[in-house]
Amino acid sequence: MRERYTFVGVLLFSIVAVGLGIMLPGEQKEKPLYLPWMIEKTEGGSIRVLGLELGKSTLYEAQQRFQEVYEVTLFAHPDGSKVVEAYFDQTALNGFRARVVLVMKVSPEQLEDFYQRGVRIATLGSGTRKVTLADTDLKLLTSMPFDGLTYIPRANLTAELVEARFGTPAQRIRKEGKEGVVEHWLYPEKGLDLSLHENGKEVLQYVVPTHFEELRKPLQVKGDLLSD
Repeated sequence: MRERYTFVGVLLFSIVAVGLGIMLPGEQKEKPLYLPWMIEKTEGGSIRVLGLELGKSTLYEAQQRFQEVYEVTLFAHPDGSKVVEAYFDQTALNGFRARVVLVMKVSPEQLEDFYQRGVRIATLGSGTRKVTLADTDLKLLTSMPFDGLTYIPRANLTAELVEARFGTPAQRIRKEGKEGVVEHWLYPEKGLDLSLHENGKEVLQYVVPTHFEELRKPLQVKGDLLSD
């Protein structure tokens, strides 16, 4: 009789233990951090920021990362240049809210084709034409990579916070504009131009480091060099 009770006790204990094992959650995996100052250089000479690699990650991958509906527009500038941008208005990664604009990696020939097939064109005050793309081209863009990323945080950034998070810039250039003074902190190795606005929002522009001079050159025209 004692052996029977022992067997029943062991059986009940095993059932309870299995039940608890099913009910208790497993080890929780730490969520990856996607912060604007976490910039990783890749083997191909590009950078990875917000979990996306410039020049390689696609618009679809960005949409999966941000989990947000985006808007795509082609801009045709008076100088003849054209660019396609994808705009995310309400990204929220790791508690940081921001607007994000992706510059799509599109060849000049494709840009011209997109322009010709545009379904609606509006002219802005600057003379730039804002083109709404055809549905077939919008679908094609989802599988195409982007090679520029602009991050506009909702929260204001101070110079002290920027230096603490991003480090000392290689160069600082100050420019006077309609919206006041803008100070550009340049990080060529990181492919980053971080602009601190006197009266507006801070803007972080990321490019593939080998293309960084395309950001720097316009700033050196009528800009005050603060450090080098």
